[in-house]
Amino acid sequence: MLRGKSATLAGIIKVIIEEEPETQDEIAEKLGISRRYVAKLLKPLIDEGVVKHPYVVDLKKLHKINLDFDEFYVMKNIIEILENMERVLLNELDSVYKALKENNKKIAEEVILKDYALNKMEEEVKMLLKISSIKYLPESYANAFIIIASNLERLGDYLANIAEEIVNGLKLDETIEDEVEKIFNILREMLKEAFEVVKTKKKETKIYRLEEELHRRLDKLLDLVLKNKKDDINFYIQFGMFLKDIERFGDRCVNIVDTALEAYHNIPKSSIPERLRRCRA
Repeated sequence: MLRGKSATLAGIIKVIIEEEPETQDEIAEKLGISRRYVAKLLKPLIDEGVVKHPYVVDLKKLHKINLDFDEFYVMKNIIEILENMERVLLNELDSVYKALKENNKKIAEEVILKDYALNKMEEEVKMLLKISSIKYLPESYANAFIIIASNLERLGDYLANIAEEIVNGLKLDETIEDEVEKIFNILREMLKEAFEVVKTKKKETKIYRLEEELHRRLDKLLDLVLKNKKDDINFYIQFGMFLKDIERFGDRCVNIVDTALEAYHNIPKSSIPERLRRCRA
């Protein structure tokens, strides 16, 4: 929670965004402080081009300076919803793996039933971005959060798909258990890393290294299946769908990071889909 000068500055910014004042006297009157104090706090922001006269806020610049302003208004609320989505997905990842390892169809059915929660949270993000508090975010941020929430919701769909395959008879044997466990561990790391980039705005990320490791493991897993299950056509079909959902899960995590880096740091996303990039590598 902001206190003292930081709290007053946040209040000044809030007045500028919501009230669109023409003078510092108007700002001072709204907050019950002196015009001189308003001028003192605004000067560094005016010098940086964050606040312009007549008084408007450049939101893109505001979110790039260290004001801790994100603690307030829409940014904080959106991050909280996305964090809840991440938490649900991590739990569902564990549940799907447990259901797969133990051939537990009841757990798999519960995963399918709980998928609605992510849909609801995605809608919450969209609704939050539609109301007046949208004025607290740069347009690039708003668009990015819609894309990120959509990607998180799709991650839940892939886990539900795998759960359906378990209900329909997909199960592991001891020849591939170790590799499947490693793959689920990588998915967990990728999801956590993706959300960390969204939450902290960090520029350096290990997501691409994790993506490469995921695909090395998937190739190894496929080789094991081809070696040990060559006569089981039904298993091939189900397992192929399982591998596709795992691959898509990883791709979506990468997309979340790419979207955040573009919004936060102006790093353009590649126009080449992840699968084609891997083929060209």
